[in-house]
Amino acid sequence: MQLDSVFRKADNIVSRKVMDETLLVPISGELASMDNLYSLNETGAFIWGALDGSRPLVEIGRQLGQIYDADATKIEADLMEIIAELSESGLVVETAEN
Repeated sequence: MQLDSVFRKADNIVSRKVMDETLLVPISGELASMDNLYSLNETGAFIWGALDGSRPLVEIGRQLGQIYDADATKIEADLMEIIAELSESGLVVETAEN
């Protein structure tokens, strides 16, 4: 995975905003897997919303930089860490558009 990588949300995930968190629930058949419920904070939710399968991670990182007052290197490192966790959990998939 690199900053020019492009990711999209996995097809079997339902997301819902509950108060200040965004919950991700994998769906298998018609059943929700409540044992694998994922919670995203505000930053994670922004990243989740930006994963449309067309934007490279570097662009999402730039958008985060416009929102949060943080060093670009730190933002990119945090972005890569979140994407790695989402990918390892099967919540996002890398597209071939990079």
